[in-house]
Amino acid sequence: MSLPLDQARALAERIRAALSPMCSRIDIAGSIRRARPVCGDIDIVCQTQPHMRAHIIALCKRSGTLTKQGGQYVMVALRHGVQLDLWFAHNGGGDLFAPEPPNYGILLLSRTGSAAHNIQLATRAKSLGLHFHPHKGVMKGDRIVASAEEADIFRALNLPYIEPEKREVQP
Repeated sequence: MSLPLDQARALAERIRAALSPMCSRIDIAGSIRRARPVCGDIDIVCQTQPHMRAHIIALCKRSGTLTKQGGQYVMVALRHGVQLDLWFAHNGGGDLFAPEPPNYGILLLSRTGSAAHNIQLATRAKSLGLHFHPHKGVMKGDRIVASAEEADIFRALNLPYIEPEKREVQP
């Protein structure tokens, strides 16, 4: 089901407000963030407070039907007939010899899109000898060189920051 931007944004803001106390960071992404006139779903990226992911998933299950779940996301068919795609960023960490940086920026960037914009970023990365991984970040071999913030990713690709509303066009 598609919604006009104002209705989609209002619903997304209510969801963000409900989840916000359980998150250290939370943003609306997708077509709402790009201010598209019609939105097909609601994308939200969050970084949960410690031990809150299970509570968020339980809340999602009470609010609709969980249609898909992976290590970094849940997809929920809401009672409104709208699809909620909720993406969980990690704080970074890993072991001493293979630390992994936070991935909030890459999730927010890739989940905001557009798909064509993401393809252009991936093409740009490849031209620089890098790889654009939509869940990990910009990579050189196995090493993540940018992932924590969107601005870091654009910098790693030698591009100026592109506002979400302008991501329908070529970077």
